Amino acid sequence: MRNHLDRYVFREISQTWLAVTIVLLVIMIANVLARTLSKVTDGSIAPEMLLALVAVKSVNLLVTLIPLGLYLGVLLGFGRLYRDSEMAAIAACGAGLKALYRPAIVAGLIGVVLIGVLTVWVSPWAARYERVLADQIASRSVAGLLNAGRFVELLDGSAVVFTESLAENKQQFQNIFVHRELADGSFEVETASYAVYQHDELTGDEFIVFVDGASTVAQPGSTQYRTTTFSQHGIKLPERESSSSAGKVGSYSMSRLWQTSTPAASAELQWRISIPLAAVLLAILAVPLSHTSPRQGRYSRIALAILIYVPYANLLVLSRKWIAAGSLSPVIGLWWVHLLLLALAAFLAVRLYGLSWLSNQYGARRAIA
Repeated sequence: MRNHLDRYVFREISQTWLAVTIVLLVIMIANVLARTLSKVTDGSIAPEMLLALVAVKSVNLLVTLIPLGLYLGVLLGFGRLYRDSEMAAIAACGAGLKALYRPAIVAGLIGVVLIGVLTVWVSPWAARYERVLADQIASRSVAGLLNAGRFVELLDGSAVVFTESLAENKQQFQNIFVHRELADGSFEVETASYAVYQHDELTGDEFIVFVDGASTVAQPGSTQYRTTTFSQHGIKLPERESSSSAGKVGSYSMSRLWQTSTPAASAELQWRISIPLAAVLLAILAVPLSHTSPRQGRYSRIALAILIYVPYANLLVLSRKWIAAGSLSPVIGLWWVHLLLLALAAFLAVRLYGLSWLSNQYGARRAIA
């Protein structure tokens, strides 16, 4: 009977865990997709990079959503058993608290394996690939970002460009307009019948060479301005900072993190260990937290569960930043946050079930009923 009961409870947990994780992932991906689409719309990201960017960001989302999904899966799965009085039936069959903790811990260990694969291999690869994509975005020419008939903000809004039409190679623009902010606070408006994009291969500088146009410079709010006509005139576009960072520890392998003694590497290493550990601890916490009466329903503990999870997750993130900044010793690290959660889980278990369940199966059966 024990194996049948374990499988039944585990199935209830795993199905809810999977459903919650998928729902959370869809919501988060929709948010990432909306933000990335806005960048595609304003021309800062090429449309062909959209799916790749969303995919690599989804890996990082999964790392944090799997423990949260497991936490809510155990909570809602047991909540359903309490609501339908199945917990009373389980207790009547002679099962104690082990019947609850065994499948919860097994689910937690499965979460450890999944998160371990993500954090050890997949997540570093995704971080490296995301940096490659960011470098490609940063290295794209201004010409590749322009769209005919639309105002396009370039280089963090320091330039606004409009062109009526583009040549097929996107190197020549017809009836072009450029608005730029100058270093002294004034603005310059360049117009020309057509312009040609040029890129200096030696220096990496970008230019737009205007032909048969005019340049107007003025101060904001002033009625005075200076207009200059020209037959040919080139402007240098502002330099763009490369997004590459060779020292980004997020893309390091585990072996490299072990060999690196910097605070940032210590923070990243403890983070990768802490996320799988959090999956098990949250599953253990969810067991006593899920205890409800049939009248309360399976969703009655959701608010309390979120109120516990949010400080726990925020403290992990803050501790990671403190370690990376050198203000928190790696010896203390993230472990104190996990100890707090483990102490809370022990407190809830003793408060709900009492100490008798440690040595008395009868007390344990009464507690879960």
